[in-house]
Amino acid sequence: MPSPKQGGLKGFFHRAGASFYSGGLYVKEKSWMVAQLAGKIGFVVATTSIVVLMPLIFEIMREGQMIEADKLQVKDLRQQGYSDGQLQEMGFPKVALGLAPAVLKS
Repeated sequence: MPSPKQGGLKGFFHRAGASFYSGGLYVKEKSWMVAQLAGKIGFVVATTSIVVLMPLIFEIMREGQMIEADKLQVKDLRQQGYSDGQLQEMGFPKVALGLAPAVLKS
């Protein structure tokens, strides 16, 4: 036999409690789905950035090392009496010679 609807304040709190409980279950279910989706998106972003950005970082580091090695060679050649024009003809970049690139000149 179904229980009659409770009225008054007690009935209100009973219905509110049942509503909050069912709403909590719904939110729990949806938040789990959102967390799974965020995890998948995070995994894709992390793996993509590793595959794309790590080689770029390695290349930037290697270029910095090359410039430092060129600067050492330029320093030695300048001590031997070579001019900037001669060093440029030898193929040394302007950065290794200590000259500003044309883009930065005003």
